[in-house]
Amino acid sequence: MKTLTLRGIDDELASRLERIAQQGRESMNGAILNLLRDKLGLSKPRFREEYHDLDDLAGTWTQEEAREFDAVVSEFSRIDGELWR
Repeated sequence: MKTLTLRGIDDELASRLERIAQQGRESMNGAILNLLRDKLGLSKPRFREEYHDLDDLAGTWTQEEAREFDAVVSEFSRIDGELWR
């Protein structure tokens, strides 16, 4: 790994970099490396792959089917008070 030294960092740039590091809860070095990787297209994907397997089903239920589904799964939201004593 190489070590680089940057010169000519003005106060506004330094302030912005510090804010980015704080928001990301990372060091200045880490924040700068992430910014460089992003800009150069070297960053790893941060999100899971998006799937569209069920897209054809979205919005296809009738109101009656939706009511039936809600009735069947309503038991899942019931809290058994005896279990929480």
